[in-house]
Amino acid sequence: MQRVKTRTERILVSAKCFSIILFLSCYASCSHALTVSGLPSWLEGAVVRSLNAVWSEIPNSPDIDREGTLALVASRLFAGYDVSLNQHVNAEREGPAIFFVPHKEELIHADVKILSPDLRGMSLHWFVNDTAGMSEEIADVVDELPQSALTWADEALRERLKKIVEARLPGWNFTQQIYLAPDSTLISLSFRPGDSMILAVKPEIYSRTLPVMFRSYLESILIPALSPLIGVPVRWAERHKSEIEKFAHDFLEDRHTVENMKAYVNIKFSPGKVSGLQARVDSENLSFQMWVSAYAGLNERYPEAGAFFGYSPNWSLHTEFYAELLFSLEDFGVTNRIGGRIELFDNFWAGIENQWPENKYFFRFQYIPLRIRRPYALWRYSPELDAHEAALGYILDEHISIEIYYDNTGDNKIGIRGTWHL
Repeated sequence: MQRVKTRTERILVSAKCFSIILFLSCYASCSHALTVSGLPSWLEGAVVRSLNAVWSEIPNSPDIDREGTLALVASRLFAGYDVSLNQHVNAEREGPAIFFVPHKEELIHADVKILSPDLRGMSLHWFVNDTAGMSEEIADVVDELPQSALTWADEALRERLKKIVEARLPGWNFTQQIYLAPDSTLISLSFRPGDSMILAVKPEIYSRTLPVMFRSYLESILIPALSPLIGVPVRWAERHKSEIEKFAHDFLEDRHTVENMKAYVNIKFSPGKVSGLQARVDSENLSFQMWVSAYAGLNERYPEAGAFFGYSPNWSLHTEFYAELLFSLEDFGVTNRIGGRIELFDNFWAGIENQWPENKYFFRFQYIPLRIRRPYALWRYSPELDAHEAALGYILDEHISIEIYYDNTGDNKIGIRGTWHL
């Protein structure tokens, strides 16, 4: 145990010394005054910069053995290697060629331990899959070095491992710890998310066929289901975007509300600090809506409740047959409508319906957006009654919409109607 502690302390001291040399190298000549061989390619750049810094500081004087001085510094600075120099310097090469030969007795296989962060659910599953085989990949890199070299090459090693981690776990930062013993090397990697992580997931469900109460219920159960995404890096979530969308798709399809209405589900996930998940949930054949409306500025119109039931056959044109029921909350009168309509283009419908108790037909044109915070429009016209009904409104949120309402059959033709969608 004492040996392990001593070697760990040496890592810290040597790392500081090596960092100073790297700092000094920033002021050295950028030309490749010397060359090195015998080192892993990922380590050569750091060593060359350090030796160039030393080489540029050794006076070029006949009284000084520059190559011998450089060899002495290199052998003491870069533990774990025997260092030799080609003493011949000519015009084609400004500095000597340096050869590194590792101490074979120090080529010890490294054990690499991947410490999983605090994850659960699907994010834990991704982490396990993304890091599968990473221990072996890192061990292959570390095994290129003699054990003593880890006391000074830890920063360069970290840069090399950063490329491996970035390829597998984008957005994650890591900390490496190196433990040395006479006959073993252990490297452990622990992980934490970077600065850009998911702080919240906001699901939004859109539907033309499901009532708001069902959509609100589905949104409420999606929030805890997606909670394993909280705290993970945004870039990592973006990499697993398709898996998140599949998870949400399967989750919604398993709900009784969706299953009983034989609804299809489309998901789009937008990763960000506040991630959005938009889901389109619509029944292939059935639709059901309920609402309560109130009027302002129209003396003869009273609050009413409504319900809409629709059936869409599997035709090439999007066609719907429907029944609509309006229930006056003032005199408890009932208005019934039965009709059919066709979606001429996206969310714009045209159709014809019959209304009771008048037993007259109406042409009906309606633009019905799927999403909230969108305008909508309605126009109904009966040639037999010479009656016009029109509305131009805005959907404020999942439950509330407000509109300018026109009805030419009353004394006051224009007013305001507000609707609470159930």
